[in-house]
Amino acid sequence: MSLRGLRYFLVAAETVNFRRAAEKLFITQQTLSAHIQKLESRYGTPLFERKPHLRLTPAGHCLREYARKAIKLEELFLAELADVTDTVTGRLNVGITGFRATIFMPRIWEIFHAQFSNITPSMTEAPTARLDELLDKGQLDLYIGVDAPVRKNTEAWTLSQEKACCIASREFVRKFFDEDLLRKAERGLEISDLIHLPQVGFSRGNTLRESLDIYYQERGLHPRVVFETSRHDLALRFCEQGCGIGFVYQMSLYDLLQKDRARTDLRVFAVRNDFPPKHTMLVYRCESYKPRYMTGFVEAARKVFKEYSDSIDGIIAGAMAQGEK
Repeated sequence: MSLRGLRYFLVAAETVNFRRAAEKLFITQQTLSAHIQKLESRYGTPLFERKPHLRLTPAGHCLREYARKAIKLEELFLAELADVTDTVTGRLNVGITGFRATIFMPRIWEIFHAQFSNITPSMTEAPTARLDELLDKGQLDLYIGVDAPVRKNTEAWTLSQEKACCIASREFVRKFFDEDLLRKAERGLEISDLIHLPQVGFSRGNTLRESLDIYYQERGLHPRVVFETSRHDLALRFCEQGCGIGFVYQMSLYDLLQKDRARTDLRVFAVRNDFPPKHTMLVYRCESYKPRYMTGFVEAARKVFKEYSDSIDGIIAGAMAQGEK
């Protein structure tokens, strides 16, 4: 039995389309069909019904479950080999959401690679729901997501808890903030204080956007949104250009303020409204065997996020104080 053939079969079973499966595997459709036919010949039964449309037979459904187990067993074997010898290379499939990859993954990799240079992390960026689905399918070893669902077959660590704040360029503040608003800003702004100002917002599906929408709907308020994006870096850029105010979680500002606090034109204001806290979490499956290098990655991630949690309040406070000068 060829593990390669089983891997090809699993992709075909997932896509239920030989052409798309072949494209995903970077092989020809003819090569894929040959591997499927070898499996069908070996087991003496069709694995797919070809007409009226492609679908798994009962035998195909059965093989899919055993194929997943067989491939997982090989992965566990290779993981144990990588633990006992540096001459065996391994791969750690890591998922992470959006801009967290840019902010945190280089530092996590630096710590991890110093200990496990024979292991290659392979990163997938996607929303938390998709990462959780990939973990459940066995296509990820672990992921870093937001308010991730915790299941009976998973373990999770909370890496950080986020606070919301308001940002605007210095020029925007000079143009739109009167003396009364500046006095309020010293104590922290209410969202209702800013409803008349142009706003750079996030697209639907963003957790902070959802909290703001609930706040506006409950009070019958209508914000003046001039631009929407799903990208945090783009929202920051538009706010720096003076297009409007923005509501962001502190993590969005971490890299910018840590490296370029003196150069950024952004002012940062505390928000007095209570938003539901956002938790960054690391999630992995409960396994009978957890490779040493996987534990090493978890420890590296926890260390990097602790560095962040220990410093972010001070960085934000420094940015607020600098903005008042």
